[in-house]
This record gives sequence, structure tokens and C-alpha cells, in this order.
Amino acid sequence: MIEILRAKSAGFCFGVERILEMAEELLAEKNGPVYCLGELIHNPQEVERIQKMGMKFIQDPSELPKLDHGGWGRVLIRAHGVAPRVKEAIKARGYEIADGTCPLVTIPHRFARDLVTDGYRLVIMGHREHPEIQGILGEVEGAGGRADVVSGIEEIGQLSLKASDRVGLISQTTHPYPKFAELISSVLEKVLEVRAYNTICYATFERQDAIRELAPQVDVVIVVGGHQSSNTNRLVEIASEYTSCYHVEEASELMAEWFQGVRRVGISAGASTPERAIREVCHRIRTLVGES
Repeated sequence: MIEILRAKSAGFCFGVERILEMAEELLAEKNGPVYCLGELIHNPQEVERIQKMGMKFIQDPSELPKLDHGGWGRVLIRAHGVAPRVKEAIKARGYEIADGTCPLVTIPHRFARDLVTDGYRLVIMGHREHPEIQGILGEVEGAGGRADVVSGIEEIGQLSLKASDRVGLISQTTHPYPKFAELISSVLEKVLEVRAYNTICYATFERQDAIRELAPQVDVVIVVGGHQSSNTNRLVEIASEYTSCYHVEEASELMAEWFQGVRRVGISAGASTPERAIREVCHRIRTLVGES
């Protein structure tokens, strides 16, 4: 009989639960159109569920229909946050803002503003195109500064740092802490002064620590979550350091051959993955191996 072990920490984080509750409450009010700027969370199935409830999705404030005098509408800001100028553009079109930015995401926003205001050269570790990074860059721009974005220490050489530089360091909240620690050490070798803030959220720590503990104990790991989810992809990377690992969004993607000769399966899930999806994956595994 196959044994399925779940990571101690997996699935929805506080920020995702909060934004989904906000979306459902706004739609339940039925007081007018409700828009979401960008993808609500990095989970296509949950986004589709919210869309079926009536949420309209846009990629830019310019897509919002102009409201007539006395008209009413709301725009929900996703958990990743947006730049201040984006919020101003929404208000300029007559819409109210329901700000669903995760409180933990606002922490690097604040530190980024403080660092550029204090005259530090800001370096952010993360993925430039990620919506969270775009939000941080917008905050920096609003504070009259600029920032460099790197995804790893191999990109440090491109920054042309000078020994006299005062460098401020922050990270995308879902980035692996060991990589951020490497960045701090690498920059310290090049400049005299570094101010670094650990802006990686506790949910990321918990999930990454849990997968490090689980993966060595099993024959294969299944990570459930959106393929575009940064935090989910980090879990896949970590698990793959210890054992075979497969990344699925839905139970239907599971393949029987993954479990041939396997006695123990580990299950983890990204921060945007509902409990329902995790249970479906566990059930599907048992079906594929003939135990259900």
C-alpha cells in the first residue's frame, strides 16, 4: 500500500485567503461592477471560479469603462500590490479601490521607500516581471528613486558596484532565503556599507522548510499549484534537490508511471492552492495505483 505524506505547511497562505474573501464579499454585495487588476492569484482554477461569480478582469486601468456622473464601480487590487501611480489612474476613472495587497507585501514597499530616501542604492532580489516586483519598483519611482533587480548573485557583476556605494538590499517575499543570504555576502565583498532587510514572508519560510524536511523521506514529491506561481516553483526546485518531483495544477495531470515502484509519496502545495485541490490529488494518486 502506498503511503502519502503531506508537508507540515502547504496550501493557502494568509494573504491568499484574505484576497479571496474580499473578492467574494465584494461580489456578494451586487452594488455594481467589480473589476480586478491583473490575475487575482496565481491559480487558474480559483481565478476561473471567481470570474464565474461575476468578477471582471483587466490588465490596465485604461481598460476600465469611464463611469457616468453618479456611477459606481470598484477595482480590487490583488495580493501582490500595485504601484501608487496605478491606483491614481484607477481613481481618475471614477472607481473606488478595494486594496487587497497582502500586509506582508507592503513591508518591502516601505523598506524600499526608506532606503532610497536615505540615499542607498537599492538592489532587489526577485523576478523583474513578477507583479510584486513591479509594485515595489512603482513605490521606488514614487519616492523619486530607482532600483536594480537581480534574480541571483551571478547578475551582481552587471551592476558595476563601487566600494564607496551604500547599498540597500530587499527581496521578493517568495524568494528562497539562502539565495538572498548569498546576495548579501556577495555585495558585502564589493562595498563598504550594506543595509539589508529580510522581506521574505513567514509563509514562504514555513513552506520551504517543510518541503526540505519532507522530500528526503519519500520516493517522489508532487507539488500542487499554478505553473506561473513563483512560490510554487521554488518548492519544486527545493524538492528536486532531494528526490524526483512533479509539478501539477490539477489532479488530472498526474501520470500512473510516476508511482511505479513507489512506496512513499510526498505532497506539498503553493500558497495559492486550495485544500480541495490537494485532496483531489491525494485521491487521484490512490486511484492510479489501484487503491481506490
